[in-house]
Amino acid sequence: MRRCSSRVFRALTRTFSTKQQIVVHPDVRHALAQKQPVVALESTIITHGMPMPENVETALLVEQDVRKNGAVPATIGIIDGCITVGLTQKELMELARKPREQVIKCSRRDLPYVVKMGQSGGTTVAATMIVAHRVGIPIFATGGIGGVHREGHITLDVSADLVELGRTPVAVICSGVKSILDIPRTLEYLETQGVCVATYASEGGVFPDFYTRDSGCKVPYNLPTAEHAAQLLRAWQQLNLQSGVLIGVPIPVEHAADKSAIDGAIKQANAEALAQGITGKDVTPFLLAHIARLTKGRSLQANIALIRNNASVAAQIACELAKERGSTTGRKSSTKKPLVVGASILDLSFKITEKRNLHLDGATYSGVAKQAAGGVGRNIAEGIYKLYGDVNLISAVGSDQLGQILRQLMPQTLQHGLIVDESHSTSLCSVVFDQSGDCKLILGDMEVHNSITPQLLKERSDLFRDAPLIVMDSNISEQAMTCTLELAERFQVPIFFEPTDMFIAGKPFKLRPELTRHIRLTKPNMHELKTIVETITGQSVNWEPNTKVERSELLAQAKQLLHQIESHFNCIIATLGAHGVLLSIRSDAAHDTSKLLSLSPSCEHITHFYAAPKLSNIVNVSGAGDSFCAGFITALLRSHSLDECVAAGFVSAERALLSESAVPSTYFQNELAFENSLRDALQTLQRHRL
Repeated sequence: MRRCSSRVFRALTRTFSTKQQIVVHPDVRHALAQKQPVVALESTIITHGMPMPENVETALLVEQDVRKNGAVPATIGIIDGCITVGLTQKELMELARKPREQVIKCSRRDLPYVVKMGQSGGTTVAATMIVAHRVGIPIFATGGIGGVHREGHITLDVSADLVELGRTPVAVICSGVKSILDIPRTLEYLETQGVCVATYASEGGVFPDFYTRDSGCKVPYNLPTAEHAAQLLRAWQQLNLQSGVLIGVPIPVEHAADKSAIDGAIKQANAEALAQGITGKDVTPFLLAHIARLTKGRSLQANIALIRNNASVAAQIACELAKERGSTTGRKSSTKKPLVVGASILDLSFKITEKRNLHLDGATYSGVAKQAAGGVGRNIAEGIYKLYGDVNLISAVGSDQLGQILRQLMPQTLQHGLIVDESHSTSLCSVVFDQSGDCKLILGDMEVHNSITPQLLKERSDLFRDAPLIVMDSNISEQAMTCTLELAERFQVPIFFEPTDMFIAGKPFKLRPELTRHIRLTKPNMHELKTIVETITGQSVNWEPNTKVERSELLAQAKQLLHQIESHFNCIIATLGAHGVLLSIRSDAAHDTSKLLSLSPSCEHITHFYAAPKLSNIVNVSGAGDSFCAGFITALLRSHSLDECVAAGFVSAERALLSESAVPSTYFQNELAFENSLRDALQTLQRHRL
């Protein structure tokens, strides 16, 4: 079960601000770094293209379609002046719920104003292309592009999308030009801009017109398969033409609209727009909404079908392009991935809002409920993934609906090693907090963790072999622990043990001593430390730890416990609640942290106390300890000093304390921001050798 320490790491008075103009979600950043397929998606579909709730439902389905076809979706939008690549579900909902008048439809010209004024916006094709190119995403899926408006040869109303295609090297996968526009003149304009235009799986190069499969126009090239499209894009990239590519994908036959009915609706909608004086960027949303009403929603359903199909095709092309890129470069990531073996849990938390004491007497209390991905092992793995860049996780979930929810909340990278058990329910942890945020009760169903069997671990032995460090939590069975320790011994890999809970903290130390010597690092709180001491020494500690005493008294208690077992480890990080952390480390690691990962016998130990600076406006305490682990491990694997490892733990814990979820959606925008925050934290880090 997961430990919920109410004031652990009430740290850090400062939020180390590194606000940037473009924020990239860790999943997207990781995929780009690993040369994995990514598909950019626009956000005007959410803000201006469709009504609620179809806009959010469609956006989520489109992302799901991209994932199903093997790529990573990256929906681009602007929230409060921050351009975000890879909007989360929460951010999608936030953008959708904002009043329409407060959300700007953003093209190239609008970006500086929206960012400067801290406003929110949905990105058009043009703006999405700019941002996608800036972060290195070559493929973008949308419904249809803008174009030359009808009577555009008189009004000069030409979409900025066309100009952007002429100067920004992004491949746009769409169902052609929106039917409400002048398609022949649009294709002429694209030719003038030097844009390569092709159709996809279309007989005779017939160019689609959004709602229907035949615009009456043809283009010179047709790409029959995703492989052919990827080959064209590879040549386009090698030529470095600095202009875009437009690939027109016909709407699936079963969803195509009747052309005469659509043409009639468009004619009527245009007349209405003219009568109401609708101009500029308001024209397209007005016409689409009006056509949807005239067709009794049929055009909206066609719109949804075509954007989902385009996203699937874009993902398939992106995967083929990634294959080509991989075969051309022949490079693989050289970073060794740490391995985490532990629990994945769906956390259901309740915070009581009433001003009365909690008693377990059957009474009903008013409270706020929240659902989040949890589990110590899973949390640490996600933290390492977001901070270090890569990690392997071995964990278990059920094949039930709770398991589906949990997997949706987890980064895709962490799901590769998941064991899906059809005979057990997904682990559910219900946590009750009082009004001040103190954890009062935890109820957990942990049976599914027994699915992590020795046989399954041995089948994944390559993950153990290639790991620089194994992180093991105490939720797994003793049999799984024994196997983990045996594999660590076989491949000579050190283990970082996360005790998880005072009642199970001693579990691995009941096993054979020759195995447990591979546990080189551990991070217990005072109650867990007491359990570990009692298990290793076989003697009872006849007093209860209390983190609310004076600091000097607490440090004396902690040192007394540490001295009894420190020779068994390279490093013990004892967490002391609001006071900070007390480290007992082998003396030769003080100036060489690689010794913390050494499998050689531990030498004389020294202790250092690090005070935790205060932090106000704490939002959530449930993941601070796990984030500390992730930060500490990340800095350790990057060969940072001991002070830097602790500082990394503190700044990562800070981000968790200020986040709604146990693991923040983003700790730092990039590695440079992490290093800058680390440097700032070191200036105020208070270390005392005891």
